[in-house]
Amino acid sequence: SCTDVLCCLIFIIVILLYVALGIVAWLHGDPRKVLHPTDSYGQFCGQKGTSNAKKPILFYFNILKCTNPAILINLQCPTTQMCVSKCPDKFATYTEMQLQHKLSKSYWEYYRQFCKPGFNNPDKPVSQVLRDEDCPSMIVPSRPC
Repeated sequence: SCTDVLCCLIFIIVILLYVALGIVAWLHGDPRKVLHPTDSYGQFCGQKGTSNAKKPILFYFNILKCTNPAILINLQCPTTQMCVSKCPDKFATYTEMQLQHKLSKSYWEYYRQFCKPGFNNPDKPVSQVLRDEDCPSMIVPSRPC
C-alpha cells in the first residue's frame, strides 16, 4: 500500500543523512580517536611515532568512577587515565607497596609503571599521592579485552 512507499522513502532519506554525517565527521574529525584510546592528557596510546608507541593499553586509576551515571553528561570518566605497556598481573595497594619498598626496591619498580610519568617518590604520604592522583590507590589484575 501507499504507506509502505512513504516509509521506504523516509528510511532512504535517513540512511543518506547518516552517510552524510559520517562523511562530515571523517573529514572534520579525528579518526585516530576511534582507533586509539587517549589518556588524561589527550595523548594517543599505542600510536607509532609518539612517546606512547609501546604503550597500547589504557589504564584507569579508579575504574569504579566510570560507573557513575553522571558521566553520561560530559562523556568522560572522571579518573586519571594513562597509557601502559601491559595490564597489572597482581593485586597491590599503594600502602602495601610502601611497606614492601623498605624491604625491596623491585616492588616499587613494578608499581611505578602504573603511576604518572615522572613520579618517583614512594615515600610520599598516601593521602597526598591520592589527592594529587600520582598513583592509583590499588592495582587489580586485569587483561585487555
